[in-house]
Amino acid sequence: MSAAMATGELVNLQSVLLGPLQIRADTIISFAAGLPGFAHLRDFALVETQRDDLVWLQSVDLPELTFLLADPFALVAGFEVDIPASDLAAMGATDQRDALLVLVVAQLDGGQPTSANLQSPVVIDRDRRLGRQVVLPDSRYGMHHPITIA
Repeated sequence: MSAAMATGELVNLQSVLLGPLQIRADTIISFAAGLPGFAHLRDFALVETQRDDLVWLQSVDLPELTFLLADPFALVAGFEVDIPASDLAAMGATDQRDALLVLVVAQLDGGQPTSANLQSPVVIDRDRRLGRQVVLPDSRYGMHHPITIA
């Protein structure tokens, strides 16, 4: 992480989807292992939306890479999950209640969200500014759970 990213300085980012962004450097989340399929990309900005249950995850280094993330508890009735202790420990966390848990949402090109990955939620420790996508050993959840966002 660069010195600028460790402070509250403003950082200008480009996003193909969201346009030019200006964010506080100390809100950038680092994924030590990257994300599946993007292991070489480690730093992402959380970009708020007009909704409390949705947030964008924008790559700092690749303007074309933006994910829509959703609150699983608002999206999926009865959603329950236990994040493996080893995944929490890899982030320096001990209790999943201290972390933000979100789902990656798939969208049709320019269209409405169509499915969410319940099997591999993203865990974010905002205090430490660390993130990790975990694959749950519980097979009751799938990678393409149909959703409707009203």
